[in-house]
Amino acid sequence: MNLADQPTRRASVGGGKPTSHFIYQSIYAAILNRRLTPTAKLDKNTLGRIFGVSGWTVQRALTRLAEEGAVTLEPRQIAQITRPSEQQAHQVLEARLLVETEVIRLLGTRPADARLNEVHALVENQRACLAAGDGAGLIEQAGQFHLKLAELAGNTLLLEFLRGLLSRASLNVALSRGVVYSAQTCEEHLALITALEAGDIAHATQLLIDHLHGVFDRMCFAPTPTADLHAAFKVRRTA
Repeated sequence: MNLADQPTRRASVGGGKPTSHFIYQSIYAAILNRRLTPTAKLDKNTLGRIFGVSGWTVQRALTRLAEEGAVTLEPRQIAQITRPSEQQAHQVLEARLLVETEVIRLLGTRPADARLNEVHALVENQRACLAAGDGAGLIEQAGQFHLKLAELAGNTLLLEFLRGLLSRASLNVALSRGVVYSAQTCEEHLALITALEAGDIAHATQLLIDHLHGVFDRMCFAPTPTADLHAAFKVRRTA
């Protein structure tokens, strides 16, 4: 079952009260499904009543989400879904370019084999999500495509680093207002596989770079709200 398909209901190992991990998954799924949008309030007491758990259990889930950039936690303020920024998304892009171009280089040192069939299957999963209108599943499967390439590259540290970056990237896509993934994404992924199978690492690298830049370019970020009344009302400051 995809994370995004998990229902928000009381459930945990052994049928007891939900764990903080379950609450984390439920909130994350609601973000990917766009049932929770940027700046939505996450009142700890309300969530505690919904899930039937203590505020401390909810707090642990919110803290984990904050560490991944999904939630903003401020002292003495109600937690809220993060408003994605173009600057932060660009930093994720830069980090992904560094990591994933190295993944492609490492794949070039290994013979192409049947393992790339697993990557083909992930593209088919993306197409199935598109046909079903499953936006959250599409985001997840697109991320799995890149994770699988990193896994095949054989560097565990790169894989784990990329996992964290993709978590942030997925949130940026889900919280942005643009249509980021489409049939074009599938074609770009297939072209990358074809280049890898042909052993054309230079071409594969350029395809990856173009693909990641395209993902970033298709995001649409709401302008940061201003707290400056002069700017809000276009009043010229006087000395």
